[in-house]
Amino acid sequence: MNGRVLLDTNILVYIYDPLDIVKQERAIAITDQLIRSGKAVISTQVLGEFFMATTRTRRLLLTPAEALVRMRNYLAACHVVDITRLISLEAIRGVETHYFGFWDAQIWATARLNQIEEVYTEDFASGATVEGVRFTNPFID
Repeated sequence: MNGRVLLDTNILVYIYDPLDIVKQERAIAITDQLIRSGKAVISTQVLGEFFMATTRTRRLLLTPAEALVRMRNYLAACHVVDITRLISLEAIRGVETHYFGFWDAQIWATARLNQIEEVYTEDFASGATVEGVRFTNPFID
């Protein structure tokens, strides 16, 4: 179809997490390549989760001001999909039909309803395809 890839929050968080240097380097390379090719997609859900994951006091990766700068950069560099009522309803169907957790279902629904065939994430079985949406864990070779 359009070759766009929805990036899940965990991919973006690894860019700023020095705890696993291999994943950090891979996340940087993947995100950079997708942005440069014009295929990177994020959702407003991913942006909110990114802020919370990188600024929590338990394991501070970025200050709120730093996170805001990064979020603005992603807003400028990526195609951004808003979470709509239809996405929320489709997510609920994903919970009922596929037994996804709600937030994961919302990622799936965002991709499905926006005709994005692939999601890069660690939260689904890599290689699985659900109603036309393929899940890829980019950290697995």
